[in-house]
Amino acid sequence: MLERYLGIDVGAETVKVAELTVDGGDLRWTARHRLEHHSQPGPQLLCQLGDLDWENVSGASVTGRLGRLLTLPRIPIKQAQSVGHRHLHGETEVTIVSIGSHGFSVLEILPEGTDQFRQNSRCSQGTGNFLRQLVERFQLSVEEASELCEDVEDPAPLSGRCPVILKSDMTHLANRGECRAGILAGLYDAVCENVFVLVKPTSSPPLVRMIGGVGRSRRIRSTFGQLLERRGLELAPPNEDDELFYEALGCAVLASEAQQRPPVLACLLGEPEQNCFEEVPALAEFLAMVDRRPAAPVAAVRGDDQRLVVGYDIGSTGSKAVALDVENREIVWQGYVNTNGDPVAAAHGLTRELLAGPAGGCAVMAVGTTGSGREIAGSLLASCFGGESVFILNEIAAHAAGALHYDPDVDTIFEIGGQDAKYVRLEQGRVIDAAMNEACSAGTGSFIEEQGKKFADVENVVQLGEQALSACGGASLGQHCSVFMAEVIDECVAA
Repeated sequence: MLERYLGIDVGAETVKVAELTVDGGDLRWTARHRLEHHSQPGPQLLCQLGDLDWENVSGASVTGRLGRLLTLPRIPIKQAQSVGHRHLHGETEVTIVSIGSHGFSVLEILPEGTDQFRQNSRCSQGTGNFLRQLVERFQLSVEEASELCEDVEDPAPLSGRCPVILKSDMTHLANRGECRAGILAGLYDAVCENVFVLVKPTSSPPLVRMIGGVGRSRRIRSTFGQLLERRGLELAPPNEDDELFYEALGCAVLASEAQQRPPVLACLLGEPEQNCFEEVPALAEFLAMVDRRPAAPVAAVRGDDQRLVVGYDIGSTGSKAVALDVENREIVWQGYVNTNGDPVAAAHGLTRELLAGPAGGCAVMAVGTTGSGREIAGSLLASCFGGESVFILNEIAAHAAGALHYDPDVDTIFEIGGQDAKYVRLEQGRVIDAAMNEACSAGTGSFIEEQGKKFADVENVVQLGEQALSACGGASLGQHCSVFMAEVIDECVAA
């Protein structure tokens, strides 16, 4: 019978499988497979392995962040990378730089078993998952963003510091009208600089190989190659998609050496780990405490002699606008568009929608703008309506005025925006205190949206909220750093 050995890498977002076949006494790499598991690694993997004739596999082993789900010999990442490299390139000394979905590392392949391994701290800056989240704010994939910025010569100045602060910097640059390609180039370069910290130019082997999906980006490879060249190191060219499967390949090699038959497919997934997460009551239990007010009705436009005031909120992820009748303050029009990292286009789109409707023939007496894109939107609107008629307001004042319009007795406002969360305290209609999150994004709309996208059956935050309200209970995720909270979410899903 043909001897076949599988190596499996179950990562935070993808599953990779490498197959080796014994051919004339040698191991030949005969197949490779990669799929996104959408937070369901077990079912996705069972389906994939069933298609690979699992019952006739001679041996298998596993590695990766979620490798504990399988009843197979588990291989440490460092060992899997080392064995995978040596299978492809022999005992050549090399520095392997890996950028994965939730982490990055440097492995120095050295003689006589003295390999050195270093990996990032628990911060997500520099990881593939973080890069994906940020480029999706511009409605781009990682590959599309890489292509857009690969030849930019003047990238935006972004530092490789805390990912949440970097996200805020990118949003502010976009809302000031900076070139999107330049912002993305600055992001990719910041990722390279952050990963490069783990390389030790004076002691690391001068030949460097970059593995992992992020390493396929031309911008990443070009920038990282330049950083290496300045310190006397060299980045090896890629070999098709071999660099995606180093860990899986190493596991397959080790499985061939172990000569241990794997369990049948039905027994491949281990017993579910006991849920050790603190449970919290169901959200539905608290609905009686919520007074959810219906949306204000939109009144009909009476005629072209009607006078209006228009307000714009150009936010980091969504942009809104309303038109009020000057006399009775009734809403006669409202609109919403996604900002998509382009506040000018968002303001243009809202204005076109306003002018195309019944309210378009009315006189606009004044315009107010708020949100993170208020400055650039205000400049644009001033060219349309005149500088004396346009007022740029901070979000605290705008929140207070809007809340008082509906309830003159309101004294506390909590707002969860795409990029930040705010608290406002009012007394007799005046703002006396206000605060907002300074760095962490764990309590913001963009973080909620990004985490919801990990689930295959969740399309948007509305659906995510509906599922949350229908749950009979929940797991406590803590109230700490967004990166740590994302890790807890992954662990909850896997358990």
